[in-house]
Parts: sequence; structure tokens; C-alpha cells
Amino acid sequence: MLFRITIFFSLICFSVVMIGCAALFSEQEWSDNYALLEGTSATSPQMIDGNMNTIGESSFPVEATFGSNPPSEVIITLPEKKVIRRIVIHSDNIKTFDIFADKGGIIVEQDWKLIKDVKSVKTNPIEIPVLVPFPTNRIRVRILSTSDDANLKRRQRARTGGRGFFYGENRRAQAKIREIELYGYKTVEQTRESSAAETREKELDDLLETE
Repeated sequence: MLFRITIFFSLICFSVVMIGCAALFSEQEWSDNYALLEGTSATSPQMIDGNMNTIGESSFPVEATFGSNPPSEVIITLPEKKVIRRIVIHSDNIKTFDIFADKGGIIVEQDWKLIKDVKSVKTNPIEIPVLVPFPTNRIRVRILSTSDDANLKRRQRARTGGRGFFYGENRRAQAKIREIELYGYKTVEQTRESSAAETREKELDDLLETE
């Protein structure tokens, strides 16, 4: 009798472990695009309007020292903190860039944490898996180089007769970005709701087909 009880509880434990493993290794579903949440703002609104035909440009930081050559950047601010797992950037001219997430500390300018450093862009759109270890409501994309930089420098040299650059003139071109998308994972409740909605839609379609 004791042997049977031991076997019974062993099977129960094994089942619980297997269910847990299945949940752990099952494919996660992406959330909706957080950048399209109401209340989201960006350096250029065209980057988060959901329209691929509009193009926004990155901006140079206003606090940059006159005469310096800082990279341009894009900052997206969400209405609430989210755990970001994937970033998609639609751009025709970005070559190298890095990404920061705001940790939300007291000293604003020291809150940025580097989460990705992209040395070479080979595709468009640019899909970047990230693992931000904390919820954040601000993502900063810093543009280090673009495919338009060389052309910009040639035009600047031409204006000065090949003698160099105007003092204070930035020698980096701005990034041209159609859209930036931010994603996390759906919660268990969201996945269930999505599955239930799909089931209801299928039942309605089946009903309409039989009429």
C-alpha cells in the first residue's frame, strides 16, 4: 500500500514538473507594439505613428558643447514602465548605433544603462533582441554613424573650399527613421484572452458559413 502511495505522488510530482517545463520552454508571444500606446512620445512623432510612409529624423542633444561632434539620438517615452524584449527599427541609412534604457533613478542624466551596441547594420528593418533587466518607460537610441555621413562631409568641405568645416557644424548626418517598435512578452492572461478571441471569431465564421 505504501509503495502504491509513493508511486502515486511521484507521478503527480512528475506531471507538475513536466507542465512547468512545457510552460517555461513554450514559445513566448510578442506583445502589441508599446510605441503605439496612447500617451507615448518620441523625439520625432513620425517614428511612432504606425505609418511607414512618414519619416522622422534623429536630433542632436541640446546640451552638447559648441564645436563638439556628438551623435544624434532618439528618445521614446512610454506612458508606463514596460519590460522590453525586442526593438525593431525601420531605417534606410543607419549603420552603427547603441541603445540605452532609463533605470528611473533620481539623477536623470546618470540613469541611462547601455543595453545594446550594434556595430554593423545588415538588414532593414533592424530587429534587435534585448534583455532589459528592469522595467523602463524611456528608450534612447544613439546614432553613431549613417550611410549619409560621407556625403554630408563632402558638402561641408565644398562650402569651405576644401579647407575643413565651419566651427560648430556637426559632421554626422541625422538618422532617417520610418518607425521604431518596442515589444515585450504577452502575459498569461493576455495570451488566454487572445486565444479566446480567436476561438470566438472562428465560431462566428463557422456559424456564418452554415447560414
